[in-house]
Amino acid sequence: MPPNTYDNCPCGSGKKFKWCCAGYWDQIERGLSLYEQGQMENALRVMDGLAKAHPDRPQVWGYYAHILFREEKMEEAEAKLQKAFEIDANFPMGHLLRGLFRQSEGEVIGALLLYRKAAEAYPPEAHDQLSQVYEMIARNELILNRPLACRVALERAVHFSPGDPDLRAQYEGLFGPEARMPECVRRAYRFRPTAKPVKASDSGRFSEARAAFEQLTQEVPNDPAAWFNLGLVLAWTGDQGPAIEALNKSVELEYDDANAEETAAIVEVLKCGQGMEKDGDYAEHRYYFQIRESQAVIQLLQTWGREGRMMAPQSDETGNMFSCLLVEPLPNIVETGTTLAKVTANVHIVGAMMRIWHGDKDSVQKVAVEIRDRVNMAVGEPVEGVGPAQMGEITQAAFAYPVQVGDVTQAQQKMQDYAANYFENTWAHRPLRALGGASPIDAAGSKLMRKRLLGVLKFVADCTAAAAPRMAKGGEVVQFDLYDFDRLRHKLGVEKQAGGEAPAELLAAAKAATAAPAKKDFSTMSAADLAAVNLDDQSAAVLEEMMKAALKLDARELAVSFAKAAVKKPADPAKPDRYPLYLAIISAAGSEGNHKEALAAAEAGLAYDAAHNGGKRANEFGLRAAQLMAKTGNAEGAAVAFDRLIERNPDEAKFYVTAVETMLSAKQGAKALAFAERGLETASRTGNRDLEGACRELSESAKKMK
Repeated sequence: MPPNTYDNCPCGSGKKFKWCCAGYWDQIERGLSLYEQGQMENALRVMDGLAKAHPDRPQVWGYYAHILFREEKMEEAEAKLQKAFEIDANFPMGHLLRGLFRQSEGEVIGALLLYRKAAEAYPPEAHDQLSQVYEMIARNELILNRPLACRVALERAVHFSPGDPDLRAQYEGLFGPEARMPECVRRAYRFRPTAKPVKASDSGRFSEARAAFEQLTQEVPNDPAAWFNLGLVLAWTGDQGPAIEALNKSVELEYDDANAEETAAIVEVLKCGQGMEKDGDYAEHRYYFQIRESQAVIQLLQTWGREGRMMAPQSDETGNMFSCLLVEPLPNIVETGTTLAKVTANVHIVGAMMRIWHGDKDSVQKVAVEIRDRVNMAVGEPVEGVGPAQMGEITQAAFAYPVQVGDVTQAQQKMQDYAANYFENTWAHRPLRALGGASPIDAAGSKLMRKRLLGVLKFVADCTAAAAPRMAKGGEVVQFDLYDFDRLRHKLGVEKQAGGEAPAELLAAAKAATAAPAKKDFSTMSAADLAAVNLDDQSAAVLEEMMKAALKLDARELAVSFAKAAVKKPADPAKPDRYPLYLAIISAAGSEGNHKEALAAAEAGLAYDAAHNGGKRANEFGLRAAQLMAKTGNAEGAAVAFDRLIERNPDEAKFYVTAVETMLSAKQGAKALAFAERGLETASRTGNRDLEGACRELSESAKKMK
C-alpha cells in the first residue's frame, strides 16, 4: 500500500510523497514484493525497467541496489549505487546502504563513517531513516567502547522513533538509572553557557554545532565552556583524540572545581575507547588459546573448582560456551569466619577458543603461563593482545569477593577494608598518564594536575559504584557502598571548592567578541528571515551571500532583489568582482523576456568591471551583451560585439560558434556565414577539429538562410 500523499516519502528525501517517489512507487513495491516471494529474476527485471524509465532518480537506483545487496550481489549493488551518487553526491539513502554493505563485510569503522554521513545528509523530517541510522551508529560505537557517542546516538534514535518500545528498552538497559554503566557515562551532558552566546542550530546536525564552537574557541580562546562544548560535540561524534584535546584545554582554563571534575572525568571515559589504549591508564590485557584437546581443558577447570579458585561459573545449554572468574584466595588470619579472594583473570571459552583477560598485565600473564604448564600441548601457544578496558572492570583490582561467609556483616566489612587499603595505599601511589606520570598523592599539589585529579577520582568512584554488588534490603535492591571516595579526597587534600568567578581577561575578551558584529550565517535562514534583513545596512559582499542563500531556497525574486541592491553599493577593493550579481539580474530579466533590461545590466556590468576589476570579466559580460543585442534586434551591434570578443581571444572556439548560432537565431544568414568561415580559418590554423566540424555544419545552415 502506498503512503499517504502528504506523508514524508519513504526514501528519506524529506519531501512529501506526492512530490517525490509517487510517480513510480507502484513499481518499487512490485519489485520488492517479487523479491520477497523469491522471484529474484522478475524483481530485477522490474527494477531494471524502472531504472531505464527514471535514470535521473537516485532513489530508484538506491532501491535497486538494496535488492541486489539482500541477494548478496555486492559488486552489482555497488555499481547501481554508484549511479545514484553520480546524480546526487550526497545521496542519504546511498550513504546508509554503503554503510550496510561495509557492516556486512565486518568493517565496523568504515560502516560507522558512512552512517554518520547519512545522519548529516538526511533532512530532519526523515524520522524513520534517521532513527535507523542513529541506532546503527549506537551499535558500532558500543562495539568500539565509546559509550558517550553510543548514548547520544541511541538518544537520537529514540527521539526520532518515540513509540518504539524496543529502542526505549535498549536505551534504558544501557543508560537508564538501573544500568550498570558508571554515572559519568549515563549522565545526559548538555552544553555549558559560554561567555559569548552561540545561536543553537535547529537542524540537529552535529557538524553545525562543531563548526559553531570551533569558531567560538577562535574568537574567545580563554573560555573553558567553549572548549568544553567543542569537546562534547567531538565526543558525541566519536572523534576521541580531538575531543580529549579540547576537553583538556577546558580543564586548563576552568576556574570552577565542579566543572573541572566533570570535564576531566569525561576525558577518562574517552580514553577507554578503542585505539586509545596507549593514552589511558586502563586496558584489557588478553591471551588467546586454541584448544586442541578439550578433555584436558575440562580437567583444568575441574581442578580450579576443587582448589576453590573458580567463581561465578556459567555455561549455555549446548555446552559450547563457558565463562568464570579465576580467583586467588587471600590469607585469613583467623581460621574461622569470612574468606576473601581477588580476581586474577576472567575466563571465557567458546568452541575451541579460550580467552583470558584482566586489567593487570602481570596477573593475566601469570595465569597464561599456568595454563600452558598444566595442560601442555592440549592448547596452542598463547596469542597476546590488548584492547580497551570495559567499564565494569576498571577497578576490578579493588574488589575482593567472599568465597566463604561466616557472617554477612563481617564479609561486607572485609570487602570495604580491602578496597580502602587498595585505593589509599596502592592506587594513590601509582603513576598515572592522566596526571602527566605523577601519582595521585603527588599530583594533588599541582594547580593543573589537581583539577585533572578531581576528574580521575570521579571516574574511578563512578566505575567502582557501578561494578559493586547489589543486595536485597527491605524488599528493595540497593547498591553496596564499597568505598567512600570523600575519604580519599580528604587524604589527598583535593576536596572540591565552591565555584570561583570568571577571570577578568575572559570577561573582557567575551565583551569584545560580543561587541563585534557577528557574521550571520545566511545559509541557515528561511526565505522569510532573509526578506526581513535590512538591506541598507549590508555591504555588496554580504548581499551576494544573501543572494546565494536565496537561490538555494529557490526564492529567485528575492535573490534578484539582493543582487540589484548590491550593484548599487560603492565599489569594494577587497571584492571587486561583481559578475555573479549582474548575472543574476541579466538571467532574471532574460527569462521574463525583458531583453532590453538584461542588455542594460550587461552593459552596466561591463563598464563596472572595466573600472573596478581590471576588465577581468570582459569576455563574460561581452558575450552576454552580444547575445542580447541580437535579441533586441540590433544585429549590427551584436556583430561588432562578437568581433571585439574574437579580436581579444582569436583562438577561443566557443566565441565563433556562439556568434554563428546567435546570428542564425536573428535570421542574419550572411553574418552567420562570415563568422563560420572565420571559425574554419581558425580551426585550420590551430588544428581544432571540433571547431572545424561545428563551423562546417553551421555554415551549411547559414548558406541555406542566405
